[in-house]
Parts: sequence; structure tokens; C-alpha cells
Amino acid sequence: MAKNSDNLLGMGGQRATVSRSALRGGKGGAGGGPSEEARERRQELLSKLRERQSAQVAEGAEAQS
Repeated sequence: MAKNSDNLLGMGGQRATVSRSALRGGKGGAGGGPSEEARERRQELLSKLRERQSAQVAEGAEAQS
């Protein structure tokens, strides 16, 4: 067992040294945001939801009249 109970590495374990920029995502990698396709899908879903919501509001107004 490890001498220190706070040590999550176990006996003889070593933490790999990783730079802070790599931990934060660094400058290299996957662009840092959703892809164009993902943004388009999101916009389509939002427009469909708005259409459904406006249709439901219209039905509710007709039912009350």
C-alpha cells in the first residue's frame, strides 16, 4: 500500500509530465468548436422546434376562442 493515503498513483507510480497548454487543449488539435455540419443540424432542429411551438400556441389560441 502507498505510504500516503492521498496518493492515487499507488506504489512506485509516476505521473506523466504534461504541459499546461496540452491540458487546456493546446493550439494543435481539433479547431476548438463545433463543425459546420453540427452547426447546421443544430439550426435545423431549432427551427423545427420553433415551428412546432408556434403551431401549438396557435392551436391553444383557437381552442380558447
